[in-house]
Amino acid sequence: MELEKLRKLSLTDLAKEITKTTALVTQLKSETAMHRVKNWSRLREARRYLSRLLTIKREQEIIKTLGNESR
Repeated sequence: MELEKLRKLSLTDLAKEITKTTALVTQLKSETAMHRVKNWSRLREARRYLSRLLTIKREQEIIKTLGNESR
């Protein structure tokens, strides 16, 4: 998903995407350990995608916190 589309997701949708991606990373790690992966770069891409998701989640939390402090 594009970065702008990810930033427009709600926190619940973002949490679902994080859960799904975490499961994918776990699955790819186990397949890598058993040498059943044909595309080794897929694990790297999934980890980077997960990092982006977590960063966007943290950005939204910070924005929400700053919005509450100004009131």
